[in-house]
Amino acid sequence: MEDDVVIMGKIVGPHGIKGWLKVHPFTEEIGTLSNYPQWLISKDEKHWVGHKVETATVKDKTLLVKLVGIDDRNGSDSVNKNMVGILKEELPKLDADTYYWSDLIGLDVQNEAGYYFGSIQTMMETGSNDVMVIKGEREFLIPYLPDVIIKVDLEAKKVLVDWDENY
Repeated sequence: MEDDVVIMGKIVGPHGIKGWLKVHPFTEEIGTLSNYPQWLISKDEKHWVGHKVETATVKDKTLLVKLVGIDDRNGSDSVNKNMVGILKEELPKLDADTYYWSDLIGLDVQNEAGYYFGSIQTMMETGSNDVMVIKGEREFLIPYLPDVIIKVDLEAKKVLVDWDENY
């Protein structure tokens, strides 16, 4: 099941005494995660437990959520620091050549000269563009831009880039 789950955020703390949770979404827009009525919660990213969203609201840059069955501070403490996921099949379909970050994590990256940079460990948003954080012999930060990304091949688990290994 863990391959079918996309991590969409993290519970960062309780909010009050009635079971509300503060959630840090990993989505582009803070409120997007609240559009999914069923969340999967996990402490270890291997064992997921389903929870229905009772209500959610955005306050400042935080998503405040009340899950069905979590009704007090003890309940909210029990899921604190857990990851929030949804089933991959619930995500909207993307246009060709557009990918979710979760699709890119773990892919091998090399340039046209055959230099192997390593594999994508994570993606980060910089404001102007997304950046691939790649770990191999050393760490590389390569921008995820159309003039840098030549080809993404999900089946072969590879990304071909126009990037010099000396950058």
